[in-house]
Amino acid sequence: MKKIVIHSIVWLVLAYFLFFSLSLFLPDKLSLIRAVTSIGLMALTFYLSAYGLTNWLLINRQRPFAFVVTAILLVFMLSAFRLKILGIIPGNVAVSGQLSPDLLEQRQSLMFGKNLWMLNRIGAGRTPFLPGLLMNSVILVIAMLYRLYENKTRKEHENREELQRSQEAQILYLKSQVNPHFLFNTLNNLYGLTYSKSDQAPQMVLGLSETMRYLIYETEQKLVPLEKELHFIRNYLDLEKMRISFPEQVRDTIRVAHLSVFVPPLLLLPFIENCFKHGNIGKDDDGWMELDISDDHDKLYFVCKNSFNDKVRKTTTLSGIGLKNVKKRLDLIFGEKYELQTLKQDGEYMVSLQFPVFLKKDQL
Repeated sequence: MKKIVIHSIVWLVLAYFLFFSLSLFLPDKLSLIRAVTSIGLMALTFYLSAYGLTNWLLINRQRPFAFVVTAILLVFMLSAFRLKILGIIPGNVAVSGQLSPDLLEQRQSLMFGKNLWMLNRIGAGRTPFLPGLLMNSVILVIAMLYRLYENKTRKEHENREELQRSQEAQILYLKSQVNPHFLFNTLNNLYGLTYSKSDQAPQMVLGLSETMRYLIYETEQKLVPLEKELHFIRNYLDLEKMRISFPEQVRDTIRVAHLSVFVPPLLLLPFIENCFKHGNIGKDDDGWMELDISDDHDKLYFVCKNSFNDKVRKTTTLSGIGLKNVKKRLDLIFGEKYELQTLKQDGEYMVSLQFPVFLKKDQL
């Protein structure tokens, strides 16, 4: 509806200016008829070129050569049609070999003026074909460019909507895939700490509460402050440390200078969670996990390592569907502006990821 209103306003404005120009040397009635007819023919050329020809041969079929040939034929046909229609409307042609009294009076008044071009145009006896041909050619080019731009804008809008839907689906998936063992083990540990009246019980309750609150509420946004995401990661690590026998084997280094930037929520969680899910940290006495997060200007750097037991588990960490889903989300958000590398050797699995951060919350 908005587009229809805008187009209508544009054509009405053009018709008004053409009417005003014609009324300088023609009666108002004839000026109105010629202005409306001329603008109507221009609109016909525009919409046939944009939504007929361009849609059919360029956008849908992608046949540029056929488009050029058909466009040339269309311009000549529309120019001939314009010549025929305007030729039967009084205003610049003779009727039965005689000028109408109104035009004759207008022509006599022009004889005493200096507008020789207009005088010659009224006495020409026909509507020139070449100016109409050139005008229709220009309109066709403008219509083609307009329709291509409109189609490009529509596709970009659809891609953004698809990205939004995909991100929402990915976040819901990540929420549902947060290791249930993490929650069950945390609750079991919390029960044990509460039963023994440990001083760590209140801290675990607070950490679990903040973690679940972030997962449920904060991740509804497309982008979240980096400070909140890092705080969530710290809470997650602290809870994992409380449930394993050797918490000192979980080593994390977070060196981030710009905390006010924004990142997609839960983007790093799958890598960290899978260290505990697929690695041997908390399962073997020599299991370990290392996390390093840093930033540099407009990029965030993430390196995560963990040990695993090759004899117990052939596949480790983020593999198969998990890695595919994370890569898909990274592709949707960053395109080719991120780098993801994984390396598995000698009982160690490493993930290295770097991606640009966002300066505004609504930038994505």
